[in-house]
Amino acid sequence: MAEGKKMLANYVPVYVMLPLGIISTENVLLDKEGLKQQLLKLKTAGIDGVMSDVWWGIVESKGPKQYDWSAYRSLVELIKECGMKMQAIMSFHQCGGNVGDEVTIPIPQWVLDIGEENPDIFYTDREGNRNKEYLTLGVDHLPLFHGRTAV
Repeated sequence: MAEGKKMLANYVPVYVMLPLGIISTENVLLDKEGLKQQLLKLKTAGIDGVMSDVWWGIVESKGPKQYDWSAYRSLVELIKECGMKMQAIMSFHQCGGNVGDEVTIPIPQWVLDIGEENPDIFYTDREGNRNKEYLTLGVDHLPLFHGRTAV
């Protein structure tokens, strides 16, 4: 095998994680021009693409089955315009309160409201403390969320 083809066969794409709060809780792409400049620098450095969380608490914040992808569409268009690729991490947990979390993005309020009536939708430790950062796996197939399941 020729050396060039051998190198391509062993090529590993490199992706860089975008900041957690690149999309505001109001569903706005922040500092678009600054981000564009950073993306172009990454492209020049040989980076293939970026990874970004896509937060449930932003996309479906207005209510069940009311999806607003507008800020993420703007982000994808900008990344594409810069000649890069994007890996989307579908994040169904809260951001905030953990190591490295610079922003707070809760799960949708309408889900938290359901949790007020039925706190068993959240993980619970032996002492009875509820963790409202994520839904328990026990509700994956129960239609507790306005007639739909958590999955």
